[in-house]
Amino acid sequence: VLAVRAASGDQRARRALRGAGAALGIALAGAVNLLDPEKVVLGGALTPLAPWLLPALERELGRRLTDPARPGSGAVTVSRLGPDGPLLGAANSVVHAVLDDPAGFRDPAGAGEPAGVRGSDA
Repeated sequence: VLAVRAASGDQRARRALRGAGAALGIALAGAVNLLDPEKVVLGGALTPLAPWLLPALERELGRRLTDPARPGSGAVTVSRLGPDGPLLGAANSVVHAVLDDPAGFRDPAGAGEPAGVRGSDA
């Protein structure tokens, strides 16, 4: 709804998104200064809001980075997975955990037994 309002030219929505982008840039600056990531990926519910968040976010990030050689602009990218990116990532991590250790996977219906094992004679 907010992205639709901003896209239709609603100045209140755009002003709110600029403020949110600036606040996000301030918050991210601390993490970027501490962890020094190569890129920051904006995803999930923020993906459709990126056109209005990014200018203020990158401006604040650029002002607050401790390494003056590191540009703020371009340090943030938008996920191509859209709003479902976090869900896909969570599902992917579960699948990888099961594939990495299939014997360690516990079937919730099996009351703590490995998947496919039932009863005491297994």
